[in-house]
Amino acid sequence: MMTQWGPPPGVSGDSSLIKVSVGMLGPAKYRCPARDALSARPRYRPTTPVPRKPEVLEPFTNGPFMKVMDLIEHRGSTAEDAMREITGPVEDTGVHDSVQQWTAHAVASYRKAFPPGTDEDLVPHRGQWVYESVLPQPDQRGSKHYRITVWGRRYSTADGKVREVRLLVNRLDSRARTDAEIAVAALVLAAGGPTLPPERVRIRQFGILEGKSAALFDGSRQAALDLYAVAGKRALAQIVDAGDPVHYRPGAVCADCPFSAICPALPRTPGLLGSRDRRRPRRSWSATSARNYAKCPALDYARRQRLPVDQSVERSQAAERGRAIHRYLECRHAEPGAPCGPRVPANWVPTGFDLLPEDRDLGVALLQHHAAVCPLRYARTAAAIRVEPDLVYQDPDADTVVLAKPDLIYHDGESWVWREVKTSVAGARGARPWFQQYPQLALATVLASRGELGPGSGRVELEVLRPTGADLFTFDPQTVEVRRMAEEAIHESFQRWHLDDWFSPSPGPQCTDCEVARWCSASRIEDARHGSAQD
Repeated sequence: MMTQWGPPPGVSGDSSLIKVSVGMLGPAKYRCPARDALSARPRYRPTTPVPRKPEVLEPFTNGPFMKVMDLIEHRGSTAEDAMREITGPVEDTGVHDSVQQWTAHAVASYRKAFPPGTDEDLVPHRGQWVYESVLPQPDQRGSKHYRITVWGRRYSTADGKVREVRLLVNRLDSRARTDAEIAVAALVLAAGGPTLPPERVRIRQFGILEGKSAALFDGSRQAALDLYAVAGKRALAQIVDAGDPVHYRPGAVCADCPFSAICPALPRTPGLLGSRDRRRPRRSWSATSARNYAKCPALDYARRQRLPVDQSVERSQAAERGRAIHRYLECRHAEPGAPCGPRVPANWVPTGFDLLPEDRDLGVALLQHHAAVCPLRYARTAAAIRVEPDLVYQDPDADTVVLAKPDLIYHDGESWVWREVKTSVAGARGARPWFQQYPQLALATVLASRGELGPGSGRVELEVLRPTGADLFTFDPQTVEVRRMAEEAIHESFQRWHLDDWFSPSPGPQCTDCEVARWCSASRIEDARHGSAQD
């Protein structure tokens, strides 16, 4: 039942206007229902807004692509002239080198897939199609004005009888559109103004990396309206109403949420990162950020911008073997009961992983060694085990959202234990201290020392599976020296990242196995230097 949803504590304004974009109907696991419902009411504002410094770099990965294509399609610029608007020294353009390289590929990819003049009937459409509904009286939500938009490249025939929108994704298979997204997009195209409605509606999804597109909908105006009635209307209402009770889902989206300061579901951990500086852009930080940044700041930036990676690097045999072992243990530990035993099924490899025979055999040996230290020997009930939980914290001192995903948290007696599992074919550990080698251990230790894992004491464990056996290392957060080393490791790693505006590349030997080297001009320079030296 539709109910009027007043502003929660800490929020002022009214819900007379409801504004929704089609992207808000994407996969639920990446979105926060409460944030979407609040954002859908643009007249809602935090009672006490928190001023924040904006990012120096363009934050929207495909924003430069849209700018270049607008110049080409709406102003008649050549591709070369249009690209000059966003290429050059990053200090002048505000566009990171990796995004400049990506944009160059995107423009070439798009123009090759849709050469000018290929479809003589379609021409670029200026502006947006916007579906609007204005009621004579406020409804039960207290709303009178509804507005829906869809983002993408827009085209129509000269007579306006056909409308087409091309939804952009970095990779064609990376983002499956929900039925609700397609249905609501169809509504916007079929009934959105300001021009007269069309007779036919087409929706395509374009994968920038591959330069290929896929049809999502192609039908009459009435078919589009019928699709909305079946697959869009109810989903749209659920987005606007946020559920009953209102559902919060903290995550990476908290970083740019204007309402995060008053969110009741986001734990506050002042001083977690060891920095007192709220004058920086608000971001989300994780152990993954720390690892990537330590290798190369540009690598971290490109990964956070979700630029496509080189699958031959990202999914190398060693990496795939490690992920397959983690997935097997995740599924095995999600079913509380007897601990893992030394008998491992011959077909242990989870669906979706393709391992060589030798990696399958090695995986069996590593999993057999895990049985000796399996945490299910201590935790047998579902309440005592949390497998790969998504942990989210806000450090208000640094105005940063911290993300963590332990392999396992389990209850052992009076202690909550954070367990990380690593696989290695090396005979000995590396030379770097554990907290520098694995930043998640340092973060886990600091969180455990603050009682953030749960009631009672806590500890952190590192399980290293090798062909020769399993090593189990324990870190006691209550030991002063251990806690100090963890805090120092976190602060050192975070502070450099926190103060960085430009994320400049740091070319070197690491470029040879960098998964985003394709989008880095500095990497190509480094490759050329190595080539010259070898010649």
